[in-house]
Amino acid sequence: MRRHINVESDIPEVSDTEALQKTFALLLPIRRQRLNRSERAQREQERALQAADSQSAAAQQQLARHQQHYQQLRDSFAAGLQQQENLRQELHQERQAGEAVLGQKRELINCQQQQSDQQQRLSEAQQETRSRQRELEKLEYLMQESEGLQ
Repeated sequence: MRRHINVESDIPEVSDTEALQKTFALLLPIRRQRLNRSERAQREQERALQAADSQSAAAQQQLARHQQHYQQLRDSFAAGLQQQENLRQELHQERQAGEAVLGQKRELINCQQQQSDQQQRLSEAQQETRSRQRELEKLEYLMQESEGLQ
């Protein structure tokens, strides 16, 4: 004769409230960890944006210096008659200064693009942090509501 084991009677009964509390206890540290990780990522993006801002400002200042130097060379070149050798040297210096200005303009555009990209990454990190914060608040609210039902 075979004995049938009643599996359902072997499992200790857990009330719905206890199961809910265990679920909350499991989810709460996970949600907090996600929020902390998201906040940390947001702070890193903020620091990176500050660095990009500084780099862009430095590039802007450097461009202004290059433009000023270039303008000084042009003004001195146009100031009067010069010997042919001096003329060649001045023309060469002016070309170099003009190339430096163009190079610095490209650098500034690059910095501004990096700054824009970094601002986008920061916005995404802020959105992620807000989302994680809402998730944690919802879980804490559910925990309070379930305690109120007991």
